[in-house]
Amino acid sequence: MDEKWFKDRKRRASVTNAEIAAKLGRDHTVISKIVSGSQRMTMDWARIFAEMLQVPLSEVLEKTGMTDPQTAQQASPGFAESDAGPWAGRPAEHQKTTTIAEAFGAGPGIDVWQIRTSSMCLAGYLPGDFMLVDTHQAERVKAGDVVVAQVYSPRGAKTVLRRWMPPVLIAHAAPTEEEPVYVVDNDNVAIRGKVIASWRV
Repeated sequence: MDEKWFKDRKRRASVTNAEIAAKLGRDHTVISKIVSGSQRMTMDWARIFAEMLQVPLSEVLEKTGMTDPQTAQQASPGFAESDAGPWAGRPAEHQKTTTIAEAFGAGPGIDVWQIRTSSMCLAGYLPGDFMLVDTHQAERVKAGDVVVAQVYSPRGAKTVLRRWMPPVLIAHAAPTEEEPVYVVDNDNVAIRGKVIASWRV
């Protein structure tokens, strides 16, 4: 990420790393990792950065190196919609969701996410459901595990929720919904975490 641009936009928007991290539902250290380039930006996070920094999504995509300037200008806020993303709930929901997550084992590297699409509805994962994603188990998943993966393309990145059936990720959606099958190559498609629990409120 362009660090000078980031600091300037942060100052103009009067936001701190801690505030951005809270909106991402992550520890504040993830912000410095994204800025330094040691943590890859996701499309969901790019949208939150755009909102918090009060800039267009295309500008965040360009400044983070997710896409080139010409492609970034063509990006619209709704493209590459992700199946799930880190939970960033309202304060009224925070205590209840946090209590449930802790009962399931939430902790460092085990984060609360929320499902946004019906890509896994036939497996019981519905839009609005919560889940715990263990990023420490990304490289230790077994066939049949439900995982969160990043899919990278010239237009950016998106997060998908799929079942791992080596070497592919498959959806469990209604037959009327066309969901692509992704081959995990750890370059264009990489598993980022294993779903260890889910719940509905």
